[in-house]
Amino acid sequence: MLENIKLSVVFPIYNEEKNIINLLTEWDSILKEKEITYEFVIAEDGSNDKTKDIIKDLKKKYNINDQSVLNRTGYGPAVIRGIINSNYDYFLCCDSDGQISPLSINNLENLPKEKEFLIGFREPREDPLARKIYSFCFKILHSLFFFTNLKDPSCPFVIGKKEEFKKLSQTELLYMKEGFWWGFTAICKKYKINLIQKKIIHRKRSYGKSDIYKTYKIPDIAIRNILGLLKIRIKKL
Repeated sequence: MLENIKLSVVFPIYNEEKNIINLLTEWDSILKEKEITYEFVIAEDGSNDKTKDIIKDLKKKYNINDQSVLNRTGYGPAVIRGIINSNYDYFLCCDSDGQISPLSINNLENLPKEKEFLIGFREPREDPLARKIYSFCFKILHSLFFFTNLKDPSCPFVIGKKEEFKKLSQTELLYMKEGFWWGFTAICKKYKINLIQKKIIHRKRSYGKSDIYKTYKIPDIAIRNILGLLKIRIKKL
């Protein structure tokens, strides 16, 4: 159970000025209701909207571990920076667009142990059709490369021990900057790290759009992600 533990809730953030206030308000409410001691680790990644200014104001209200940078480094490096620089033993990493409800932590019976992480699966998944088709096709490839039976290998909802995450190769993790969680789950399977699956609550995005998975970008992203998976697959243990 999550009660009576200390939890670092890590949010990689880029240009989320319209989402971040509701995001932290929702999560704060649920975490307090469950009597969880927490920090918000804000891995802000060089936003060019008002996100940085809003974070500065929110630091007066919430326990925020600010891991902002001046220039954009990419989604994967932001995730790694947030988790590595968190203060508590356990982390929960979640996207900052508000699509994953904090109620997803309900009914969590056991926390991951050594050589173990918990990963969510979105069912139903409230994303545009093009993104769901891409994910379905890539899931097949992922399962062929790494013999996985994961329902949602790229789900951006992961819980684990910080020290266990630090044991993973950052070099391999960054083979897939844009498909970070695809790479993460592939590495876990490669090194025989157990992945516990949990259904989460996934919602439509309230504001903004992802600038990564636009339809015209998908072919290039697919090629880079396939190459990333191949690098992970052939790298020696």
